[in-house]
Amino acid sequence: MSSLSDDLMKQLRFIGTASSVFMSQKNQKLTGQDRVLVVVLEESDLTQSYLAEILDLRPSSLAELLKKMETNRDIVRVEDEQDKRVKHIQLTEQGRIKAEDLKQLASLSSSDAFLAGLDDQQKVQLGETIGRIIAGWSPEFRANSAKFVDPMDRLKAMQEMREEWFKNGEMPHKMSRHGFQDVFEKRFRDFHQRMHEENDRRDR
Repeated sequence: MSSLSDDLMKQLRFIGTASSVFMSQKNQKLTGQDRVLVVVLEESDLTQSYLAEILDLRPSSLAELLKKMETNRDIVRVEDEQDKRVKHIQLTEQGRIKAEDLKQLASLSSSDAFLAGLDDQQKVQLGETIGRIIAGWSPEFRANSAKFVDPMDRLKAMQEMREEWFKNGEMPHKMSRHGFQDVFEKRFRDFHQRMHEENDRRDR
């Protein structure tokens, strides 16, 4: 690693840590339980296995988290009528109230304050530079980059795809929720691959 690259990595690490602290001070950094509440509020009756995928958590870690939330009476886990091994996550009234408050808090963006040193043109340039950094990653690292996506962005993309299907009359009537989620995951990975390929072409 060259001295210049080393210095840039230190600066990126500093910015990453600072942004995390900044969001925490503004009460905008959600805890694990907070994320569960907000995700389930946006997409009710999710299965436990798919929730683990959205949050990028090991099933055992999520099970422990949900057990605490169930004890706190924020959620309930309901067995699937057709497959007792499948658990659906539902909010209690208490959990719904908490989730609504968290959703409202998250909408109060403080990103402008954090990026106050940049004008709009510089923000665009920074975004383009970050895009070139991503485009320079190895294929192996790039293939795993979907894991870095915010869970709420992943969920939003899933909902938009489903709405598009319904609008165009393409939604398979017999497709289960799990089947739809499998298709979405493939579409989501394909989307990120296309994004990286477009960045490569633009930078040539």
